[in-house]
Amino acid sequence: MRYRAFLSYSHNDAHWARWLLRRLESWRVPKRLVGTHGRAGAIPARLGAVFRDRDELPTAGDLSSTIREALSESDALVVICSPAAARSQWVDAEVRAFMAQERAERIFCFIVEGDPSVDNCFPPATIEDGRIPLAADARPEGDGKDRAFLKLVAGLLGVGYDALVQREQQRRNRRLAAVTAAALAGMTITSGLAITAHVARNDAQRRQSQAEDLLGFMLGDLRKKLTTVGRLDLMRSVDDKATTYFAELDPRDLSDRALEEQARSLTGIGQVRMEETKYPEAMRAFQQAYARTTALAARDPSNGQRLFDRAQAEYWIGNVAWQQDKFDEAERWLQRYRASAEQLAARDRSNFDWQKEVAYAHQNLAILADARGDHEGAERAMKRGLALFHGWVEQRPNDTQLRSEEATVVSWLGTNAEGQERYADAETWFTALLASYDTLRRQEPDNATWRKDWVDAQLLVTQTRFKRGDLEGARKSSEAANRLADTQVAHDPSNRVWSSQQGIARYWRAELMGIGQPRQAMTVAQDAERTLAAVVAAEPTNQRVVTWLERTRELQKELTTPTVATR
Repeated sequence: MRYRAFLSYSHNDAHWARWLLRRLESWRVPKRLVGTHGRAGAIPARLGAVFRDRDELPTAGDLSSTIREALSESDALVVICSPAAARSQWVDAEVRAFMAQERAERIFCFIVEGDPSVDNCFPPATIEDGRIPLAADARPEGDGKDRAFLKLVAGLLGVGYDALVQREQQRRNRRLAAVTAAALAGMTITSGLAITAHVARNDAQRRQSQAEDLLGFMLGDLRKKLTTVGRLDLMRSVDDKATTYFAELDPRDLSDRALEEQARSLTGIGQVRMEETKYPEAMRAFQQAYARTTALAARDPSNGQRLFDRAQAEYWIGNVAWQQDKFDEAERWLQRYRASAEQLAARDRSNFDWQKEVAYAHQNLAILADARGDHEGAERAMKRGLALFHGWVEQRPNDTQLRSEEATVVSWLGTNAEGQERYADAETWFTALLASYDTLRRQEPDNATWRKDWVDAQLLVTQTRFKRGDLEGARKSSEAANRLADTQVAHDPSNRVWSSQQGIARYWRAELMGIGQPRQAMTVAQDAERTLAAVVAAEPTNQRVVTWLERTRELQKELTTPTVATR
């Protein structure tokens, strides 16, 4: 075979594909295994070449000849699994094409996002027999990135995972002894690059590549290890050094690969600074990432991935400005993000992930407008995004995730109308939300998420009807929420999400019963308080439940006053 493996992935997971390609092609087989025989044959010193399609997928309804040829010349197929991959027609087509060669046993799944037991992350072709395939799970809550990689390698080589882990651990023990010295050496080399670049350009470029590889390790794998032991503070000086070093470089003098790696590292640094609420430092990192992605897009204007990367940098800069209450600056950058998303969508109408970027851009501007007090402008922007979702749902009626995203926008519009005391409009939106979850429950009756969301929608309808004075309608929706919430809690009493819904539903039953029947309502309100208090005891930072617990206690005070019968 020409290739050891063919990487099949969704556009959304391109960064995972790049990482996995580098790891597979650079990984060395432990010496004690070289020359022995595994289930896949003789074991070489290296895995060999891996195929990753870097070009845009064709707009026609079939795979290109290049893809089919690469599939036939690949010993195995590695499927990078995520909700985006599960929705990708191209990933599914590549899996089916490989299976058609009667080599289904050489298909390996590598999960990077999504919970297989909750939201599907496998392409349809891999689960047609009704079984969830065995997979290496790179998620932090799964195998983790490193263990998942070794599981994948063990499958490709046809050897036992335990044997591979033992040899890999021996190798890592030797390397870890040099990590501190290597990090110091790398920082020294990095600091000296700016000085030596003018003296020996070629040599400087070689050293720059080596230093940035080391920086990539320190900002990636090493950070993850330090995070595990709670010592991320040790990486702050490395982040500062890296940011200073990157700021001194002129993007025009760097190769495409160097720009891509630097942009990725700077984006990671910016996100860490965001989590630490160090917004000026985050802004500098994202602005440097923007400079590099802009340079890359200018070098290859036809490359949609580079336009996508630039759009993400625009979003992050706008987000940082927003967190600092610099709303005008945030709006300018988020408008740039929307313009880039519209260019991206126009470039390839068949790339649905790119189409959705436009809707996300409208949502960002809507939420920003709402934060600035421009509720009408926010509503207009969100409706533009909703119009896109309406069209997509009509085209893809069986895409439950897409319908769920549409429902989220509808819910936001209802809350926006309610905040403006336009209760009739709010009820219209929340009724539409309820209809969406009715459809989702019919499509996937065993999906507990849709049942939970349906109860929340009923409670929103109850609240708006109550505010409108439609008490009979409020009672109907309240009782519907109570019935399903009771069923959910009976199924799993330990589920605190369902318990909190039951408590809120009981609140509304008591609120409505209190009009004319305060004594009976008090018993129900006390039941609601016990349920919500139990959830707060287990989750004291759950602000939503804390708020409803306070409302329930206020209701009990009102029910004891002499005027309650006239409520």
